[in-house]
Amino acid sequence: MAKITLKPTENQNFILLGGDFSKQLDLAHNQEGEGAFEEACNTRYKAFQQIVEVLPEDEVVELDFSHANTRAAMEIVYGSAVDNFLAGDVELSAAQLELLLECDSEDHIEATPQLALCYLALEEWECLDEILPDLGDKGAFRPLIEALAEFVRTGVVSTEKAASLRRHRPLCEVLGAESVVADENYLQDIASERPSQKALATEIALRCEPLFLKYDGFLPALKWVL
Repeated sequence: MAKITLKPTENQNFILLGGDFSKQLDLAHNQEGEGAFEEACNTRYKAFQQIVEVLPEDEVVELDFSHANTRAAMEIVYGSAVDNFLAGDVELSAAQLELLLECDSEDHIEATPQLALCYLALEEWECLDEILPDLGDKGAFRPLIEALAEFVRTGVVSTEKAASLRRHRPLCEVLGAESVVADENYLQDIASERPSQKALATEIALRCEPLFLKYDGFLPALKWVL
């Protein structure tokens, strides 16, 4: 494998040369497709370690998302962060996402929502409050995070938070079901060019599922007020 180097560009950012991160990203995807999830996580984490070794410790560098190898490296960092979140190592996941956002100020990969999940799981309320505006005010994700955060902090879901969620009926329907299922119909739907509102709502619920398990009183409390 070629030596990995960080090269400045004329656009005041940096690209990663070497490492063949596109190939490593494809390998992890193929491993997942074959059901080898642990191997895929290991592939991403080993690549993440290679990336970290090249980044300077004492300064923030902006990475060039338009460069294929660099973009693949950024996607690997995000994927590894999700792996660690699902595995329960939320502190490491948050650190990876914070690093990614430092290197990608425009958040091309949309790491902020996943970081919000980490902050909620860690009950880092000041950090969560700081990034909430970055989640936008039109989608269903922010109202759900705000309702869950309120429940964790107070033990209840207020009528105000419930009203915000009710404006997103597909998500309310998914959350009100007996279980959230990622079946073949969902996988085909979410991978299509125009996923249905139900598929998008299911995707949000699946992303939040570890928190629903951790705070298992939330969904019953939410169903009561919805």
